[in-house]
Amino acid sequence: MASALCPPSPLLVRVSESSRRTRWKLEIYFQSQQSGGGECTVQPLYHRDQVTFLVKFAERAAKERVLKKENHQIMVENKLVTIFLEPTKNPMEKNARPRTSFLPQSQERVRSGEKHQNEEHIPYVMDSCLQKKEHPNPGKKYSGLQRRAYLPDNEEGNEVLRLLRRAFDQKLIFTVGESRMLGISNVITWNDIHHKTSPLGGPQMYGYPDPDYLKRVKSELKSKGIE
Repeated sequence: MASALCPPSPLLVRVSESSRRTRWKLEIYFQSQQSGGGECTVQPLYHRDQVTFLVKFAERAAKERVLKKENHQIMVENKLVTIFLEPTKNPMEKNARPRTSFLPQSQERVRSGEKHQNEEHIPYVMDSCLQKKEHPNPGKKYSGLQRRAYLPDNEEGNEVLRLLRRAFDQKLIFTVGESRMLGISNVITWNDIHHKTSPLGGPQMYGYPDPDYLKRVKSELKSKGIE
């Protein structure tokens, strides 16, 4: 049964190749003794990406057992499929920041009509847990979430990606507080470093084209000591 304190415990996995039965096979595997896991659910991270999956374990100990195992493979339609784990290690708690995990950037081809046809998207995954004494409401639960941000795959975009990684490591990207958009409290929110969460739609939809975005976000990062 999942713990009431920190449910559930997510793990990102990638497979060497995928088919329509892959998700089902992964769920069976990660619930079995062969993987070392336990009770869990498996869902594709993105609908159009059937290679990357989020495994949500009911208990953190099950995820830790899976991470200790070096090699993971399954048979799917008579093919041996290798499973690659993307372990999510939590940096040290600092100030009023949530427990967070950062996942490696991957590439996705998009069409925006401008200079962003090859974009880096940055997936973030955050665990649910209880707020600690440095948070706004110690003892109250905050929910986990998934966020994806986009950067152009060019020299300046890659520079910003490196800066965002440093900001994340210093617990500056997210905080626990009130979501002005949703009008609710005790949730993980962006922490005044703006991200593009869509490749399209312009500034009104938090997307591109927005020719001044990279300059602005570098200024926001600099104000927090990241340059």
